[in-house]
Amino acid sequence: MEAMKKGSDFYIPTYVINMKERLDRKKHIIGEFKGRDEFDVTYIDACTHTIGAVGLWNSIVRIIRLAIENEDDVIVICEDDHYFTEDYSKNFLIENILEAHEQGADVLSGGIGGFGYAVPIARNRYWVDWFWCTQFIVVYKKFFRKILDYAFKENDTADGVISQISNNKMVLYPFISRQKEFGYSDITQNNKDNPGLITQLFQQADAYLSAIHKVSNFYNYSNSFE
Repeated sequence: MEAMKKGSDFYIPTYVINMKERLDRKKHIIGEFKGRDEFDVTYIDACTHTIGAVGLWNSIVRIIRLAIENEDDVIVICEDDHYFTEDYSKNFLIENILEAHEQGADVLSGGIGGFGYAVPIARNRYWVDWFWCTQFIVVYKKFFRKILDYAFKENDTADGVISQISNNKMVLYPFISRQKEFGYSDITQNNKDNPGLITQLFQQADAYLSAIHKVSNFYNYSNSFE
């Protein structure tokens, strides 16, 4: 993970997707990263498409190509509706990025809006069989080629494809990232038609994973519910 070192500090190459006309989102996401020097942020103009999910995937592919060009070992891909939760800390994230790399992760999510199964693989890190939402994902170099090689279809979604082509998906808990609702969605029609749905999905996923987390900590780590 040499690409994360800048002098004596660690930094994370971070690519933020934003549509030029979404000035409210741009202002929001700039604020989220203000003062967080652990992130080396590059803003990427979102690829446009009549199908929002296709535009998002094309933006991800553009980022992966740029990461390869920059010889990045690991990157963060971030959407402009991401926000940091109160559980975020620099040390927590970097420690988990390094440990997940040692465990062979392809992708490490900062927070998800849904999942099927979750298996504890560290005190604050879980393997999941699939996940919803890509507002803040760590992507490792070994997974770059799989993303580039996938032929994205019009009925695909970015989170669905990543879930499909990777067997090594992890998520942090407590979540360090959630999605802010802006009253509209550029990606999913269902989100447009159901205001508040994203918040509800994250709350449900958090509650489900919280229960698993308490049991895991009780039996595997602290011998007490925390």
